[in-house]
Amino acid sequence: MGTRSGRRAALRAQRRQNKRRLTAAGIGALVVLLLFVTVVLVTGGGDAGKGKNELTRTQRTLLLQVKDGAGAAMVSALLAHDSASGTGAVVLVPPQVLANVPGIGDLLFGRALQTGSVEGSRNALSDLMGVTIDGSWVLDGPTFERLVDREGGVTVDVDVTVVSGRTVVLEPGSQKLAGKLALQFATYLAAGEQEQTRLARVQSVLDGVLNALPGNLTALLGGLGGGSQTTMKTADVAAVLSGLAKDDRANNLQYRSLPVIKIDAGTDEIRFRIDAVATTALVDELLAGSIPAGSRAEGNRVLVLNGVGTPGLGQQVRAKLVPAGFVFVGSRNADRFGFAESQVLVKDATTAGAELGARVAKALGLPASSVKSSRSIGTIADVVVLVGADFKAN
Repeated sequence: MGTRSGRRAALRAQRRQNKRRLTAAGIGALVVLLLFVTVVLVTGGGDAGKGKNELTRTQRTLLLQVKDGAGAAMVSALLAHDSASGTGAVVLVPPQVLANVPGIGDLLFGRALQTGSVEGSRNALSDLMGVTIDGSWVLDGPTFERLVDREGGVTVDVDVTVVSGRTVVLEPGSQKLAGKLALQFATYLAAGEQEQTRLARVQSVLDGVLNALPGNLTALLGGLGGGSQTTMKTADVAAVLSGLAKDDRANNLQYRSLPVIKIDAGTDEIRFRIDAVATTALVDELLAGSIPAGSRAEGNRVLVLNGVGTPGLGQQVRAKLVPAGFVFVGSRNADRFGFAESQVLVKDATTAGAELGARVAKALGLPASSVKSSRSIGTIADVVVLVGADFKAN
């Protein structure tokens, strides 16, 4: 056994050693923390875009469309309800706005449904606006009329004398309309009127539909029959609609029209292009909870060229690109078919260009050897994917 002074010296030495260990551990923890913060700042916490992570996203979006006898959409409205904030939004979309339908090409948006693809119409609007759209709900005209009738009609302010041929079917004034008249009013455009006027009538009818929703909404929706087609569960559609009705009663529902600019096509046909700046502002205000991760990042726009001629190939490629954080800017046929191998074309042979190409190739399940540089890919996209026979959708 040592002396008392020796034991004290040993204790002091032990304390110093423990202190050094604690200091080292603290430094180590600080280094780990700093590395974590750096990763978060660089990667955006796993979300390179402005949108919320899907795990925490509380806003749900549904594209409602009513189609005519030819299959074109005569009414299109993007419905959004945020269960956390208790707010809702309805964005009315003119059928004459140009949009790129994946795998098809540029079409007037109202005609996208005529391609036979509900998904294509929804994805076209998703790409046009830069938002996630969770599902589609498409009604034919008679089914929409039946929906209104089962609600007992909708009350609207008729702003104009509605005529059919030489017959007056509606006089101005506040009144309750049955289904057929409600749809006729929503789609009516008198001579010389602007499309914005018709969209205001669509708003009036949709607001009437929300205000007249019954308590058992699931039963109402489930009984509409084959003229009602949805890509979401009936209960999820009901949740969006009932949420919007609640938002409306609380004065927390906003209606807007998609901002567009008229195109002078040299014909009598009305056409619009999207007003990109105004649309971004609208999305930031009303749909920020549905901005996809990566959609606002620089250098991630991808154009797809179909090099094999397979119908709908652009849609299949988009399905892999968008979840990986890339922006799909459109698809079209290549100048010829018969390509055996796919090519991922970037603008230059720099390290950054190679890394960008590699990320796209990985998202599509293509080999790193598919990445090539080309200065002739244009300015519409940062990457062009020429899809060959080696691409596998699944």
